[in-house]
Amino acid sequence: MGDWLIKICWVIILSAIKFLGGFLLALGYGFNPFFTFVCTVGGGMVGVVFYLYLWHFIVIIKNKYFPAQPKALKFKTSTRIMVKIIRKYEVYGIALLTPIISIPLGTVLAAAIEKNKWRIKIIMFISFSIWVAVLIGLQKLFGIDLSNLF
Repeated sequence: MGDWLIKICWVIILSAIKFLGGFLLALGYGFNPFFTFVCTVGGGMVGVVFYLYLWHFIVIIKNKYFPAQPKALKFKTSTRIMVKIIRKYEVYGIALLTPIISIPLGTVLAAAIEKNKWRIKIIMFISFSIWVAVLIGLQKLFGIDLSNLF
């Protein structure tokens, strides 16, 4: 029983940092689809909550000790493209890309444009659930078996 607990912890920890890595690890350990869903989505949400409140704490400390100084804005082409994407897709686009990039980066980007933490958590949960459902469906459709790797 202790071996399964260690495997679950590793999947949750890796899912909290790099979502797709946690999913592949769960497949490699031979978890069933339901258990894979619970562990990877749960781990991803642990990461979102941790990084969301860590970012909030960092911003508070930064504003306390290093207040913002007004400065002239310079708009580059990359900045304009990023602003267009953020205005068009908002938190939804970031949540959709978070499993691909990484949980910390996606959470910090979402927290930078959305102040409502519950909205971020709900949108990320839905995104993770959709990703895992699609990936499990593809895994079952193509019959991929990674359990013999670990």
